[in-house]
Amino acid sequence: MIGAGFASRPHLLALHDLGHEVVSVVTRREERARNVQALFPRAKQCWPAAPALDEGVDFAIVASPTNTHLEVVTEAAARGVDLICEKPLGASLDQAEALVRIAREAGIGLAVCFQHRAKPGGRALYRLVRAGQLGEITGGMIHVPWWREQSYYDDPGRGTFERDGGGALITQGVHAVDLVVWVLGPPRRVVACARQSPVHKMEAEDVFGGLMDYGGFVITVQASTAAYPGREEEVWLTGTKGTAVQHGAALDLYQDISMEVVASGTNATTATDPTGMPVEWHRSLIKDALDCFAAGREPLSGGAAALLTQRVAAAFYRSARSDRWETI
Repeated sequence: MIGAGFASRPHLLALHDLGHEVVSVVTRREERARNVQALFPRAKQCWPAAPALDEGVDFAIVASPTNTHLEVVTEAAARGVDLICEKPLGASLDQAEALVRIAREAGIGLAVCFQHRAKPGGRALYRLVRAGQLGEITGGMIHVPWWREQSYYDDPGRGTFERDGGGALITQGVHAVDLVVWVLGPPRRVVACARQSPVHKMEAEDVFGGLMDYGGFVITVQASTAAYPGREEEVWLTGTKGTAVQHGAALDLYQDISMEVVASGTNATTATDPTGMPVEWHRSLIKDALDCFAAGREPLSGGAAALLTQRVAAAFYRSARSDRWETI
């Protein structure tokens, strides 16, 4: 386990549930290492990542700050270690592209933690659209009204472009954006506005709005960590035969005047608490990744797929700076 902050918790719980052993945790903070050792008593604290990767591990989970991902993946690739990497791939599109290229050239397995693809509502939305149950898509909406206290951004580097690559879009809203890109493919172009609200002192945005232009229809995007008191995200897709509403783990389908619950799941959410992520989605994503690594298949959320989503996010940020439409 490389990194032991907020992002590591659902990975650790999922690994424990799946019966895997964590042999080392890469962190400089002793209290974070002790948290890992509470679940995995034999886990050895290491720093930096290279000594941990030298121990003949089967795979590594990269949950360190975003701007360290490229360095860590380069070290792992040199040792032939398969990886599950937290999103986003890098703090810039250049970093992300280099990371995917290095993993591909080394022939290692690479899965990226876009776990919304693994939750029941996400899987059901993908199947429903691919089966044509909504008919021709006519529009949609992504709404991520989350809340974070200022203390969340007081952690050095959090909410900066250098460390995280941005704010509410790339750290929070990107999961829902990835779900739509997975289901519909990438848009032709995007336009965006990114702002800092009076709620937080931070470099990047805590309020984001944008449009994804698919030619015949558009998807609106809103993501925020300044939406008190915070609630679960929603993804709406409308079509000529119905409307699908994914909220949290669930998916509802509206056709005629009726509503059908297509999928349901746990109500746990990180809308207000970054430690509140349900373990089930990570458990499913990790199992899929390891099965795919063993069989030589592409994971549910592989490097190339995650890179496509990061290109959409990068275009949003270019648009927010340029005040014009940007192509993908």
